[in-house]
Amino acid sequence: MKRILSILLLAFCANANAVIDHYAWNNIAFPDETSTNGLPEAIPCINKKAFNGQPLIKCTWLETSREVLIWDAQRQQDVRYVNQVSGTCLRGKCRTNATIVGDWNQDVFFTLSIWYRIGVSTDGKPVAYRVDTSRQVSYAEAGSLLYQFYLDIGVPDNQLVPTFDGRYEGGYAAWQAQKGGAPASTLQSPTSAQSEWPDVKSAWCNPRMDDDCYINNQKVPVAELGKWLPSVSESNVDQLGGYCETILCFDSKDQPLGYLLQ
Repeated sequence: MKRILSILLLAFCANANAVIDHYAWNNIAFPDETSTNGLPEAIPCINKKAFNGQPLIKCTWLETSREVLIWDAQRQQDVRYVNQVSGTCLRGKCRTNATIVGDWNQDVFFTLSIWYRIGVSTDGKPVAYRVDTSRQVSYAEAGSLLYQFYLDIGVPDNQLVPTFDGRYEGGYAAWQAQKGGAPASTLQSPTSAQSEWPDVKSAWCNPRMDDDCYINNQKVPVAELGKWLPSVSESNVDQLGGYCETILCFDSKDQPLGYLLQ
């Protein structure tokens, strides 16, 4: 029996090393989902196939589901909910069995994380907006919000890309191309795409101004830093002996290492 458990554990770890898509991870600060606290403002939806082969949009920040206890003021007790709901978008409205949870212009099945509603991005793609959010974002910006969320909860750097790949249409490469305006074919994962970045000798951002950064002594908008430097997490920079100032990070020799994704 112990041998069987060991084999299962090894298999679990081997799969887990590639992608984080469940809640059984130590040292990752998953939000408790008892409210909107800690959840990204918007997340991208992806196209998949339902169990019967019909089209489906999946608007969740992880593949798996779990149960959460949420306080019900009317009942004066905690009520157990599954943190993902399913239903159908039909004639423009997305419904579960009892509730309208958004709008989408195609007839599809859907799966949606709780605390979100289905909507449309500024470029016409399906995006799930947190229920307390009123602004509309592009599909790429929804990807940026999700990627930053993964950084914030502590997804290890070597697992960020495969975890993100399953939540964004076209994966990390498509997101990089869409948010940076570069051809998708030239952009891959951070490690394989590093040779595509220019040689950066110096980098500086004014801590007193929101959009005042300089790369190689040339002014660069914050939104275009990704064309010059990779996005990094502060925890990983610390592990490498580096440090971060404003939104830029440097190695132990004061050489530009990357930037903190906004």
